[in-house]
Amino acid sequence: MFDYVQFIDDGYASQQKYARAADQLGPYDYMTPKERYAKVIEHMGHLIEETIEARVYVPRRSWKNNEPSYMDSPQLREEFIAEMFDILLFHRAALAYAGITGEEFAKISEKKMNYNSKRKDHNINGSESASQDPAKELQGNCSSANFNG
Repeated sequence: MFDYVQFIDDGYASQQKYARAADQLGPYDYMTPKERYAKVIEHMGHLIEETIEARVYVPRRSWKNNEPSYMDSPQLREEFIAEMFDILLFHRAALAYAGITGEEFAKISEKKMNYNSKRKDHNINGSESASQDPAKELQGNCSSANFNG
């Protein structure tokens, strides 16, 4: 069974190993906040790149123009899953440099999932309109971002 909390916690040691191999500082080394932010941003960029690579296997209109997708062959499915795992690796690296443990991530994730299941502006569970200000939504200045209150 895949234990994501343990996977995140193991990310500190794994990322430290990768950093040493690249002759860089790792999450266990002393880094200034600015250096840590830079590493989080770097790994989030890699995460986005991997997401784009995974997206290739999920064509927007496969029913319309017969683009092959991960549903069409075991090989494409395996490649899609491998890209999805790469996303997890960079997610884990960003968390390690951010100093977030698996337990902390699980605790906040559970809280957020509980909130999402009940929030009034959620398209599935409620009837309130979504925020009409995308900038507020992006900055977390909206009711859907307030899961602590």
